Amino acid sequence: MMRLSDSPDLVIMGDPLLFQQHQQVNVDDILTEDFQYNLSTLRKKQIEANGIGIAAPQIGWGVRVLCIGISEETKSRYPSVPDIPFSFWINPQIIEVSNETCWTWEGCLSVPGIRGWVNRPANLKVRGFDDQGNIIEATLDGFAARVMLHEIDHLDGVLFPERIDETKLMVPNVSMETQSCWPENWPTKNARMTLPGTISAER
Repeated sequence: MMRLSDSPDLVIMGDPLLFQQHQQVNVDDILTEDFQYNLSTLRKKQIEANGIGIAAPQIGWGVRVLCIGISEETKSRYPSVPDIPFSFWINPQIIEVSNETCWTWEGCLSVPGIRGWVNRPANLKVRGFDDQGNIIEATLDGFAARVMLHEIDHLDGVLFPERIDETKLMVPNVSMETQSCWPENWPTKNARMTLPGTISAER
């Protein structure tokens, strides 16, 4: 099994690893020393990078593993983001998604400097394994559902810019600092009014 370095670099858009469908984890490997070390390294990198979620391919580990959760530092940086407990998801599988959708400004550690106004299902049910090899299941809604869907996309080789259908719905991060000064209804009415970390029911 691949053992990560102590402080792996973030893999950035353009790297082939981010565009691949990644392999399922052998459940018997979860409690091994190397796998547990890699899990610890993944979470450490997420916290270091102030991420709300991170997927294993983003640190060069090509398996179906992700971690989501809000650290105190991330919460202070994005006060509008709801509390999301830290959790590992191994071989996550989406069981169902809602017909209802919602929009938010998404960013990504592997796509630095850019945010996009992205539409996704508002609710979902997901099943997988935790860091001890136990089967887990959760029903998520709102921003937590959004984070889970974003990270599962990474496991399937999809980045959020591929979810955007108009170029005007993608802006540099620095633009978010002057969001209240944007032209009225630009790039859409709700996109102008929705802060990062919150969601809108309409485009």
